[in-house]
Amino acid sequence: MGFMKKLLLCCFMVMAMSIMWSIPVLADGVGDTGDTDQGNTGGTNVYTFSYIYDAGADAIELKVTTLRPLSSFGNTTSHTFTSPSDQTVLNTQNPRLGNSLENAIATMNANGGYNLSVSDAKAALNELGYYDSGNGIWRREGGYLTYVSAVKIRPKIHTVHYNANGGSGAPADQKKTEGQQLSLPNKKPTRVGYTFKYWIASIGGDYNPGQKYTHDQDGGTVTMKANWKDETAPSSGDFVATPNQWSAENGTVTFNAQDQGTGLSSIVLERYSYVTRTWSTIKTWSYNGTTSRVSGSYTEYSEGVFYYKLTITDKAGNTTTKTSATIYLDHSSSVLSGVQNTNTDWTNVAPVISVTATDYLSGTTYSGSGLTSVVIKDDTGTVVASGTASAQYTVAAKYEGIHTWYIIATDNVGHTSSSQVTTKYDVTSPGLDGNEVTEVINGVTVSGYCQDNTIRQHIDDEATRSVNSPNVTSGIRSVILYRVSGGNRTVIYSDSTKIVFNISNTHSYFDMQYEINADEKGASYYEIIVVDFAGNRTTKKLTSQYSLLSWFHTSINRSSYK
Repeated sequence: MGFMKKLLLCCFMVMAMSIMWSIPVLADGVGDTGDTDQGNTGGTNVYTFSYIYDAGADAIELKVTTLRPLSSFGNTTSHTFTSPSDQTVLNTQNPRLGNSLENAIATMNANGGYNLSVSDAKAALNELGYYDSGNGIWRREGGYLTYVSAVKIRPKIHTVHYNANGGSGAPADQKKTEGQQLSLPNKKPTRVGYTFKYWIASIGGDYNPGQKYTHDQDGGTVTMKANWKDETAPSSGDFVATPNQWSAENGTVTFNAQDQGTGLSSIVLERYSYVTRTWSTIKTWSYNGTTSRVSGSYTEYSEGVFYYKLTITDKAGNTTTKTSATIYLDHSSSVLSGVQNTNTDWTNVAPVISVTATDYLSGTTYSGSGLTSVVIKDDTGTVVASGTASAQYTVAAKYEGIHTWYIIATDNVGHTSSSQVTTKYDVTSPGLDGNEVTEVINGVTVSGYCQDNTIRQHIDDEATRSVNSPNVTSGIRSVILYRVSGGNRTVIYSDSTKIVFNISNTHSYFDMQYEINADEKGASYYEIIVVDFAGNRTTKKLTSQYSLLSWFHTSINRSSYK
């Protein structure tokens, strides 16, 4: 009997294997079976047969319970057949049914992942020589079916699922059939701010798109999870530095940036100075991995010529660097020079006002915005001279007197520098008004003739003596009367013949009075020299009556002219 059973089992397995390799049969079947003999059928003990699915053994096992203990059951009331080789004899002919084979198959399908129909199972058992006795208890040739192992004769198939792990565009699921290679899709998912590197399988291992996949398992799902790496540098929108031409205002630097991967870590703003030719870090912004767009600004208060570098770093260490346009900030006025060289004392030489201007950034020799004009104005606001970086003016005679001149330098951003200087210009000599006359004596014209041997002179430096109508004059500085005899000049000292003024005064004057003595007949002439504070000199020569009498031997006395 045992030989026949094994022969039938082998035939069944051969048939099943031939089916498997010829066509894919998507059904489950019956595997190895066990049975035992029916022994002494007498007695009154009650046997209950229950077919139970054992997931650990992946088989349906027969459990027999009795009313009274049996020695073959180890003096217990229960015995389970857990292998086909268990030959424990059942001494009963009419057992009762507990749990049916149908229920066991249903449990096997539910818990074991099978898809075996009851009719297929019964048909397979019938082919093996077993039959249902009519009460649901299976037997053959006086023995009972005690064990049925389950077997899957369909191929093992599982699902390969793709998880984009925060990205999008993952490939569709694939089905993997046992024994066949599966090519993973070449399609890669995408994720803003990240680079796709490879798939990480839930069963372990890394897989690249297009790689061959050979893993087999019976059902279930293997998940391929996308592995990402942030290799994308942050993005920078506008990075603007203004003004890009010379300005007297402050500078403004603005930016915006974003990193949609690991997020922003920091933004550093550096400044390069064309004046000092150095870099410096002027501001740092810190972020804690934000993926939102950020913006920032910086106000440049310093004077100079600058451009800026912006370094944006994300949490993964990727950086983006941008440089700005150049800004030009001129906060300093130009510097005037040369005004101090102008003669500000009284002079009869036309003063020259000569000025130059420079426009360097403060404390440096670096040129600023440059000059647009240098002008010289008189004290009425009239421009008398102008230039771009310098101007020069020689004071005209019409500006005789004291006048203040205004010098204004203007740079290209509107800064002005101013200075002023006052000139004292006097080109008119002092005046002398006296009693001398001009006469013709013995056919000779004699000028400056003091006919009564008395020198009387009014001396002043009033503005009315000038054709230029000056507002003031330098005033008389000194008056001296000389007696000239034979080429020798002698000062005549007296309060009425000599004076020196210490202070310039337009309205200073002097009335000279001198009585020529009779013993001065030898004098050639008398000379008055008047000098003002500007250096103008007035000279007058006078001749006495005594001198004329000695020259022409004429008997003329002084009373004749009264």
